[in-house]
Amino acid sequence: MVARISSGASPTGAVYYNEEKVGKGEAERLAVRNYEGVNKAVQDLSLGAIVGRLEDWASANDNVRKPTFHASLSLAQGENPSAIVLLDMADRYMTGMGYSKQPYVVYQHHDTDHNHIHIVSVRVDENGKKIPDNYERERSNKLRQAIEKDFGLQVAEKAALRPERILLQPVEYGKGDLKRELSNVVNGVLKDFTFSSFSQFNQLLRIYNVKATEVAMEGKKPGLVYSVMDSQGTTQGAPYRSSSLPLQPTMETVNRRMNAGKKIKGDRIVGVRKVASEQLAQSANWDDFQQKLSKIGVEVIPHISKDNALFGISFIDVQRRGIYTGSELGKSFTAGSLKTVLGEYQPPTKREVPEQKKAQESRPEVKQTLPQREHSEDQSINQTPDKEPMHNIDLVRQLLYALGQDVGLDENEQELKTMLKKARKPRLS
Repeated sequence: MVARISSGASPTGAVYYNEEKVGKGEAERLAVRNYEGVNKAVQDLSLGAIVGRLEDWASANDNVRKPTFHASLSLAQGENPSAIVLLDMADRYMTGMGYSKQPYVVYQHHDTDHNHIHIVSVRVDENGKKIPDNYERERSNKLRQAIEKDFGLQVAEKAALRPERILLQPVEYGKGDLKRELSNVVNGVLKDFTFSSFSQFNQLLRIYNVKATEVAMEGKKPGLVYSVMDSQGTTQGAPYRSSSLPLQPTMETVNRRMNAGKKIKGDRIVGVRKVASEQLAQSANWDDFQQKLSKIGVEVIPHISKDNALFGISFIDVQRRGIYTGSELGKSFTAGSLKTVLGEYQPPTKREVPEQKKAQESRPEVKQTLPQREHSEDQSINQTPDKEPMHNIDLVRQLLYALGQDVGLDENEQELKTMLKKARKPRLS
């Protein structure tokens, strides 16, 4: 079993993340605990009822900046205990972590090959005191090992369990299981990235050599097919209907993710706009601007016409896996406004980065010429940039490198789930 813990500023975001999965048929509520006075079946509870209790407890201590406790317990592939047993595991885990008297809600997810549950609670008790979190992950690991033994589960180290997110790889036509690899990319982008338009969805897929296309269906809503592309954008092979792929990433699913993305980005955009504004004010030209943003985890994606003119621009927040148009960040970040400040668009220059074992093992071809990023003191780096401009294939490699870095799965999950501020009341679509 793999146990992971994330924190957040509002339990509403963590609950909404799970409720969205329920709405898509990818998860179900199993139970709520310590919800005194609740006499409805757990499936009949409103979102407001679930969130209200958690928010009330969280608001009892404003000094706790991140009161949300969000844990996931993932079992090995093939382990499928009953819902009752899963609840026993959840209760055992929460008791061992010191949350037995806290309100919490348990969900079972069905969206991966590994059976797993999510538990959402708060770090503030009924008296307004913070639940101790010292040595939290060490305690969680010992507790996880005890649960494995008591419930007869595979040992995580021996089963080589991995976190739910997989490292996406570009699809190459004629290599490997094309349908499986294409499906991994599509479902990976849908699960881990935040976008708010079909165009942005395609921009993310394009990084991995995949394209989504709407197709007319007589007497029905438009369908969706996915194709593999080469580095020049040319379609290769026959497309796959969305309904034929695992988890069926149909247009309806994409629309749900777009709607959720609008809500998520509404809370995040201020932070991205702030850091982009700070770097723009200090930048002398395009190269300077792009390199500065890359160092702090924001990648610039230019949209270039056939005559090499810049007609649009996007920004990818690498750590939180979110994509924004320039206009979403603000008028100052549209292609036209940036050209006024920085001059005509020029591709960034390449920079050497130190070799990183993890990146090499997954993508050995990406190790030579990628933008400089933050590094610890024990890593040497050539600070002098190569003046050779970065072309489209280099930008793709840059993104793959950035998106493949270990930015901390717990932090990533935490930010994904801290979608909404306390006062906002989300409504499922």
